[in-house]
Amino acid sequence: MVLSLSVMAALSLFLGADGDNAKADAARMEGVYRFDSVEVDGTKKPAPPFETNKVIVMKDGRFVIVQGATITHGEMKIDASKTPKQYDSVLTSGVAKGLKFPCIYELTDDTYKLCGPYAGGNRPTEFVTKPGSGLVMQVLKREKQTVPDALNEAARKELSGTWIATSCVHDGKAESAESTKKMMFSFDAEGKITGHGADGVNMAANTKIDSAANPMTIDVAYTDGNMKGQTVLGIAAIDGDSLTICHAAADKPRPTGLSSEPGSGQALLTYHRETAEKK
Repeated sequence: MVLSLSVMAALSLFLGADGDNAKADAARMEGVYRFDSVEVDGTKKPAPPFETNKVIVMKDGRFVIVQGATITHGEMKIDASKTPKQYDSVLTSGVAKGLKFPCIYELTDDTYKLCGPYAGGNRPTEFVTKPGSGLVMQVLKREKQTVPDALNEAARKELSGTWIATSCVHDGKAESAESTKKMMFSFDAEGKITGHGADGVNMAANTKIDSAANPMTIDVAYTDGNMKGQTVLGIAAIDGDSLTICHAAADKPRPTGLSSEPGSGQALLTYHRETAEKK
């Protein structure tokens, strides 16, 4: 329930029926928000602190919800022609991936209010929650943090940790399982990468990301190892403990899709996050 309650706060937008009004609301809604008030089944709940809990809304209908160390992604469509206005959203990452929310919302200046089922169910018709209703109502307030800064902050948090390769395709040819399992690296909170091999650290690099791009872009500038001084351009997608990266050869244009075809010179790698249980 905790995941669903916080997820509900983001789900009030974009690009569905009544296109002009939907686009207008999308433009107004883009921003970074804090939880101002939360009511569940008729009972008021304490609002979580903005420093570790926030909602990031993008014009194209994507949203990101930060709940401490947990990051959830989703997409939504609105129908601004209805009274009250309504939206349908779906989560695209995390343990609740695929879960849909039919909700209503109200937008005024830098505040928006929303109401809907926190664990799936029917769309409410008014901004009211009652005991046993299965509804949550939340009010969000806009903060000064910019969308790009908030998105990159969230992405850095998602990327932090140690990643072990599960597959590698280079120039259309799959690497052997024996070779792939030796590929491991760590991201720190500042975006620095350290590569690990049988003989210890074998690579270091700095990264630059743009998580507002779709898919996210990542530039890797090597500071140590056999590629020292070179930079490769790539794109990436992350879903919980799974990471996919596609990068070009050094000094070549950035890939446009997560693929590696013969003659492309691109490498497509998938990784799984090393968890405490595996260490």
